[in-house]
Amino acid sequence: MFRRPPRRALSTKEIFVITTTDRKKITSENFDQIVKDKMTLYLLQRVDQLLTSATKECIEFLPHYNTILKSGTYEYYDSKEQTPLPYALAELIDNSLSATSQNSGIRCIQLKLLFDDSQGKPAVAVIDNGRGMTSKQLNNWAVYRLSKFIQQDNIESDHSGYVIPQPVPRSLNSDISYFGVGGKQAAFFVGQSVRMISKPANSQDVHELVLSKEDFEQKEKNKEPVYRTYIRNRKPSDSSHIVNVDERFLHKLILEEKEKDSFTAVVITGMQPKHVRYLKNNFHHCIRELKHIYHYYIHGPNGNMTNLQMNEEMVSNNMVIEISLFEKGKTPQIVNLREIKDDMQSLYINTATDSFEFKARVEGDGIVEGIIRYHPFLYDKETYPISSSNDDEDEDEEEDCYIKEKRTRGEEAIFKCFWNGRLIPYTTIAGFEWCTLPKKRGTVPFECYNRISGVLFTNGKFEVTTNKLTFVELESKLKDKNTLFTRIVNGQEQRMKIDKEFALWLNNCHQTHDKQIKFTQFKEMAARTDQAYKGKQKPWATYEAIEWDGKIYKVGQLVRSIGRAPVLHGRIQNFYLYGNHDGDDFAPGGDVQIALEPQALYNEIKFIPISKLDRSVSEAELEKYIDEEMARFPDRLSVTWPD
Repeated sequence: MFRRPPRRALSTKEIFVITTTDRKKITSENFDQIVKDKMTLYLLQRVDQLLTSATKECIEFLPHYNTILKSGTYEYYDSKEQTPLPYALAELIDNSLSATSQNSGIRCIQLKLLFDDSQGKPAVAVIDNGRGMTSKQLNNWAVYRLSKFIQQDNIESDHSGYVIPQPVPRSLNSDISYFGVGGKQAAFFVGQSVRMISKPANSQDVHELVLSKEDFEQKEKNKEPVYRTYIRNRKPSDSSHIVNVDERFLHKLILEEKEKDSFTAVVITGMQPKHVRYLKNNFHHCIRELKHIYHYYIHGPNGNMTNLQMNEEMVSNNMVIEISLFEKGKTPQIVNLREIKDDMQSLYINTATDSFEFKARVEGDGIVEGIIRYHPFLYDKETYPISSSNDDEDEDEEEDCYIKEKRTRGEEAIFKCFWNGRLIPYTTIAGFEWCTLPKKRGTVPFECYNRISGVLFTNGKFEVTTNKLTFVELESKLKDKNTLFTRIVNGQEQRMKIDKEFALWLNNCHQTHDKQIKFTQFKEMAARTDQAYKGKQKPWATYEAIEWDGKIYKVGQLVRSIGRAPVLHGRIQNFYLYGNHDGDDFAPGGDVQIALEPQALYNEIKFIPISKLDRSVSEAELEKYIDEEMARFPDRLSVTWPD
């Protein structure tokens, strides 16, 4: 308990000093520099006098305005050769997705890159036809980190009365505007000023709010409350308040309001030059990234299946996300993301020949839907899509750089990860124990494990960072021993050993879809009488040569087997391919007939799968082995008879 010292009158002869609570003496010379409004001061007999009792000092503290201005500086960062700018722009689109989630008609979101110097300085605008915001909701938008989870139901807000959405396939619930921070972080990462313009449905008024670095600094200089500003309430299409020539493009944008019942527009100005350069020079890279982020919102749970016939193709929803670039003296580039065919998800979907679906349950309500896709080897190349890291590629070359010959997934992680239907770009998962290359070699060639890609769709029970770049603990939760994986077949969960199911599926993909070995120089049709193939005695086509992984193997060539002992050495007699064939053909495998070497020792014929041929051994090694084996034979035989 604090006690106030007793009051007493001061004598005119009494000496005293006035100090701050830091014991800095106040004088007529420093009064203006030190003394501030609402400051606590001490009246003492001397500067170093002990306090007779404890005192209380009233303070006020507000976050510096850099809390908002610099909020995006360290939130968005490069990772794995990925530039963060598209992901910052995605934050603004997230807000529009949430705002349009209740639309009964078209959900229209426009991202406009306004780089026409004749209309003002560079700007970015994101415009949607969603529910719009009242002035109170716009006020709440400005409050940093006022998330929908802490706003009270009795306070009118952008997310008042929040209800967790019902489960939907791939968690495509538009519930991705979460934290009350992303839009402001993104806006001040891109530029130095953000103008929010919004009109709710059935309202006569448009509400407009501006937050800017210049305004914050001016208020601080004038000793005004930094976090106090005004919302302009005006009639639609009234741009009379726009007087800055650097923002004259706003006149046209505001004029378009008269055609809209409800909308929100986010306009960012004061753009960093490096962002302007990137968006001008890498426009197509940017829209591919945005398409990857929102792929399933645009095309629905099954994604962009471009191999469907025109009469089969269905527009799964009413989503339109349009990106446009305006530059002086150039024809505007306007792209509907639905039309983009070379984003990574489109490539994964349309180069795959089969898929393996599963579901994981984590800690009760945590649901993860998963898809693994198989990208076969076809004829002379791998079909696994490889993204290009070259942002400056020529447009004419773009189509050729995505499916590269003789490449598989390699060290790349299997799974891309989506949260409530949108991509979380910096989190990938290498795989799970049941779908990665086993320690013990099985019947499936190891390269088949590098021909798979995967997608994970989580619901809102999993946490992501406020910049939506990474998941928090997704991988550790999925790999927890209590996580239950089930396979999905025809939409139904099947509880079975998922590792065995996956291995069977992968082997079937290899046998059915891979066209990896080219059989050439057809000889004749034949029957097989060896024991291993009594159930498959005919028809068998015989060939004199194959081409496999860039190498040619011919009749008479020395080869060696791999696998368990004994390791076989021999010369090729024939290649066998099951089925009716009469010429060159491709297949995932077949058998090779070899005469064991040295023939003087074995004089035996063996059949082994072509996949068991050792592709790493050189002819010199094989010749050396044969010579060493022959050297073990006696060079002379001595026969003697007893006397």
